[in-house]
Amino acid sequence: MERDAALADYEAARKEWEAAFSRVPDGALTYLKPGDDYSLGGLQVHVNWVLAHYRRVLDAIVAGGFAQIGPQDPPGAEAKALEGARRGLTHGERNGSLDEMARLHEDVGAACRVLPPSDWSRKAPVVYGSGQEPYPTSPEDVVGWLRDHYREHVDQSAALVEEWKTATGA
Repeated sequence: MERDAALADYEAARKEWEAAFSRVPDGALTYLKPGDDYSLGGLQVHVNWVLAHYRRVLDAIVAGGFAQIGPQDPPGAEAKALEGARRGLTHGERNGSLDEMARLHEDVGAACRVLPPSDWSRKAPVVYGSGQEPYPTSPEDVVGWLRDHYREHVDQSAALVEEWKTATGA
């Protein structure tokens, strides 16, 4: 997808997620369906983690001149994010988490907008986890994955709100 169109759709996907998350009642922010890894508010924590993760990947790809890079996440960061995703958010944490998402989202977009057009679809071998094989990744891929990730959680959050209502009688 052409860069400007991809970035416009990336922005639209963020707005779709923001609208979906705005419909999560404050009382449901810590609701964790039995067997799930993400509470309702934890979906926002998870969205931020994924944005931060791929921002680190994107920065490393560009800084490394599209040469192979290794895992970019700080030790323990993923475990901390998973813990936050299970715990969820309090009402007081909600706006800060949305502000963080806006900042991370804009950082990814800005990093892509300054790339030479020839680098938009250029692939770099990225090792995402210790012991894994490199996976060819471009800035275009990163934006597409983030766009799809926002949208994945739109329907999920709506279903979880309904489950929360049933479980709590809200």
